[in-house]
Amino acid sequence: MRRHAVLAGLALIAATLAPGAARAQDADTIDAPRISMADFKKLVAAKNVVVVDTRNADAFPAGHIAGALLLPLEGRLTWEDQYEKIVAKLIATKKPVVTYCA
Repeated sequence: MRRHAVLAGLALIAATLAPGAARAQDADTIDAPRISMADFKKLVAAKNVVVVDTRNADAFPAGHIAGALLLPLEGRLTWEDQYEKIVAKLIATKKPVVTYCA
């Protein structure tokens, strides 16, 4: 089953997804806070973040942030079934989730 992407099309944002917090949203209602690069670096240094690369799958092997998970959402509102395990991991985490697409 596909859910509408909470993280679709966002540049660098932080959103905490607690279990049960996932819900369908359309692209016009997504409201996730942006964070500064300094705050992002602090989260990475503390190992207190899940990083998600939302670019297309071809861009990921060419270079990505170390430890980032691939969830290709570029130009999409849903993900392919093969990424359901990644989405489940994001929903279950208690860490902040930071996405990037550039």
